[in-house]
Amino acid sequence: MTYNKLFKFDLQRFVKGDTLLERSDIAKAMYIGTKEVFKDVLKKNRREEWKACCSVKTSTGMEETYETIGNLKPAAIKLEGDPVVYGDIVDGNDVVLTNVTVANGLSVTMEANEDEKWGIVPTGKTTELARTMLQYRERAVATVWDGVEVNIGGDGVPNASLAHPLLNNQALFNSNLVPGAFGTVTYELACNLFNGWMNHTGEKFDTLPTTILSHRNRQTEVLALLQSQLVAFELSNTKNTLQQLKPVFNRYIAALPVHIIDDTIDSVVFQRRKGLTTEYDYDKRLTFNWFFNVHERYVCGVINPGFGFVTITGA
Repeated sequence: MTYNKLFKFDLQRFVKGDTLLERSDIAKAMYIGTKEVFKDVLKKNRREEWKACCSVKTSTGMEETYETIGNLKPAAIKLEGDPVVYGDIVDGNDVVLTNVTVANGLSVTMEANEDEKWGIVPTGKTTELARTMLQYRERAVATVWDGVEVNIGGDGVPNASLAHPLLNNQALFNSNLVPGAFGTVTYELACNLFNGWMNHTGEKFDTLPTTILSHRNRQTEVLALLQSQLVAFELSNTKNTLQQLKPVFNRYIAALPVHIIDDTIDSVVFQRRKGLTTEYDYDKRLTFNWFFNVHERYVCGVINPGFGFVTITGA
């Protein structure tokens, strides 16, 4: 069954974990006296928000390794007759992402399956199971973003840090963290950090901010800052000259931090091992119960610590 077909019907509160869905659970939905059953709360999500704030990678095994290499030394003038000074590309920071299995299921008696008349059981075994998987996926990606200030990356410091070490230049470092409340000053500072990023030898790194990611509660604030004719929230006759990034809003991430992203660089990734898969089983020998389940395999993580995004802490 394809992912789109999985969303053909609806359900929610009737997924009861390890207990069976029995006729008594949906008694009101089985008899003529019931005129209507409200199921709008069981419809699929209008959008998959996780897709706008991470990159999708395909996995072919239990885990995948992502490596950061040190850049070749800078070019230099070679005087006549002098030998070329050769450099090395150095193996560097490794990030290993191990896939996990995410699953959910619904069990139902033969009687409940046959007697209810509003399509609740078909809804439960299709759309509702898929919705629970989608919401777990949303939370999984949001958890990565919410943890960038504390989760240690391949370079030995948090994924969002004031000082990311460079592999081939111990005297310099990159910064992708801006402490403080979100506003005009911290927004400009976060965007300008992209201009100062260096590769692992200390030379300029080719990157530009393209996207601003925030919780939906900050929509008015972010759009006021980006779209104001004047500098947002200031009394000034100066036109708004702030960098105009693409806004992305997400209900699942933490409300305070704001992330500035270069979406040409894969940083936060969704590593997919196996897509959404549905199965069912019917106990025709003993109980006549039906069992429906859905599962997929993936993991979310940060594969390029120090590159690809800047986080404003929000406080």
